[in-house]
Amino acid sequence: MIEWIGANIAMYGPWLVGGMAMLETALIIGLVLPTEPTLVVATAFALQGHFSFGSVVGAAVLGAVLGDSTGFMIGRWGGPRVLNGRGRVARMARRHQDRALDLFERHAGLSVSLARMVPFVRTLMPLVAGSTGVPYRRFLAFDLLGISGWAFLGLGIAYAGARSWEIGVGSVGLWWATLGGAGLIAAFLVLKGLLLKTPAIGNAVSVGLTGNIAAGKSTVASLWKEVGIPVASADDMARRVVEPGSPGLSAVVEAFGEDILEEDGSLNRKALSSIVFQDEEARHRLEVLVHPRIRVLRDRWMRERMAGHDKICVTEIPLLFEVGLENEFDATVVVDASEKIRLDRLRDERGLSSERARAMMESQMDPGLKRERATHLLVNEGDIEALEDQALEVLAHLRKNGVDRAQPEEGRLRIDMHMHTQASFDCLSDPRKVIAAAFARGVKRIAITDHNRVTTALEMAEAFPDSVIPGEEVKTKEGIDVIGLYIQEEIPKGTPAAEVCRRVKDQGGLVYLPHPYARGKGGSGRYAEELAPMVDIIEVFNARLHPGHLNVLGEELADRWSKPRGAGSDAHKLGEVAGAWVEVAHHPNEPAALLAALEHAQVRGVTTPWVVHLASTWAKVRKRLPRAPH
Repeated sequence: MIEWIGANIAMYGPWLVGGMAMLETALIIGLVLPTEPTLVVATAFALQGHFSFGSVVGAAVLGAVLGDSTGFMIGRWGGPRVLNGRGRVARMARRHQDRALDLFERHAGLSVSLARMVPFVRTLMPLVAGSTGVPYRRFLAFDLLGISGWAFLGLGIAYAGARSWEIGVGSVGLWWATLGGAGLIAAFLVLKGLLLKTPAIGNAVSVGLTGNIAAGKSTVASLWKEVGIPVASADDMARRVVEPGSPGLSAVVEAFGEDILEEDGSLNRKALSSIVFQDEEARHRLEVLVHPRIRVLRDRWMRERMAGHDKICVTEIPLLFEVGLENEFDATVVVDASEKIRLDRLRDERGLSSERARAMMESQMDPGLKRERATHLLVNEGDIEALEDQALEVLAHLRKNGVDRAQPEEGRLRIDMHMHTQASFDCLSDPRKVIAAAFARGVKRIAITDHNRVTTALEMAEAFPDSVIPGEEVKTKEGIDVIGLYIQEEIPKGTPAAEVCRRVKDQGGLVYLPHPYARGKGGSGRYAEELAPMVDIIEVFNARLHPGHLNVLGEELADRWSKPRGAGSDAHKLGEVAGAWVEVAHHPNEPAALLAALEHAQVRGVTTPWVVHLASTWAKVRKRLPRAPH
């Protein structure tokens, strides 16, 4: 589309600018229209004399007013239906509508003005405002204020950029002007990354979707997928944890024998089902082996969704209440239908006999109990349209009410298990400010793990005994890092890794293996298998590890060796603090209690931009510079 704009803007000029500005908010197709680039190109053509710059300004303002007013009217007469559509643009809109709703709820009328400065959000704000009871006159007043600011900033930047380009080309030539422009853009991106605060994590509403057989649970899951909601299947995850060659399958075979395997080495699900279907003890043994591994996959999936800023994440779990997982979700949704309707569906749609169908239904929990314990109930006893209406209504409720996850639930504790202070050679952060930053972000316990130093960690642990775990990140003889938690004596840099593990345990501490597959400081995994049996905890998510997929290898290592999982921000500046953490049951700040709590930990985190490493580099340089005299 940019090529078409460049080829036609000299002819259509301000008309094209006005039309683009109007369509951006009049219809949600504005999510895919290059409005800003059009303004820049039009400004450049205006400076070349093809038309006046004033006409560009007037067309942009007029188009924006008409577009916003049209979007408001669409919202007033059918906003929810537009957003609940199944097209590509509607799905894109749903990915951004939570930001618009949050802004509107916090700032009401002023949000209309503020939204004008935020790409995508300004496209949806008229629709959101129109779907509420805001009077049009009030909307228009704030809208004009926002459009004025948008025009001043947007067109001002476009004018300055186009004019600077002209001057640059005229002064130093095209090649040097291009190089200088690229340098400025790169500097802006680096500065943006360095100033970037820790991404908001943990704010997605986690939903457990369940229902007895033939109730319509899978239908609801498919519908929500179609309207852009990420949905994971616990059944799919259960299959993944017992794939051929996996530690999960090895554990199941050890517990139930090789008769449960097919000839190709895969799991014979029918044979395993025949064992556990009528044997409560056998079923419990299977759950103990499989469910923790499913939890790990679900944790990883949730982290990926949070990194993408999804606001609602759904997990479809047939046995949600039976295995006691309802408390791991912010909301639970039960899909149900009468026994007769479900029986008819099993016979008519799946071809089961009445006896087989009844046996399957009777083996599940009483649906009445599930109804009582559910946050939301969907009754599927009519046509598919009626079920869809209910499902979309529940989604709207979840979006509107959300869940404040800035702080953990009562009785829960978040711990960032790996971070640094100014005692490290590559960090400038004051330790008390580090603790305050963690508290502000809902993390009430941190492990201070400075490089080859423990003094500051011990001082902070004495001052904040319930909030600080004293630790040290030791650079071993092999050139990799090993962390000792709850230690009292410093372990010298250059100590062999196995010796570090022994010394930590001699002090009554815990050995924490950070970023085992990191390049350099983790030896790219060369020592992972050797050290795994010696350590107590394996870091499965490090917010500073690039590329981020190396964290998955750490997670697989922890699974192979049945080790508790840890997570840490590895923060070297305040903005990174609490970028990753484990959420566990509240417990005393002591080694044995931490290990016990980690058995049921949730791991959360978002990978930080790579430019944060420049902050560490600057810290190294700054500490070598002479200090200014006092």
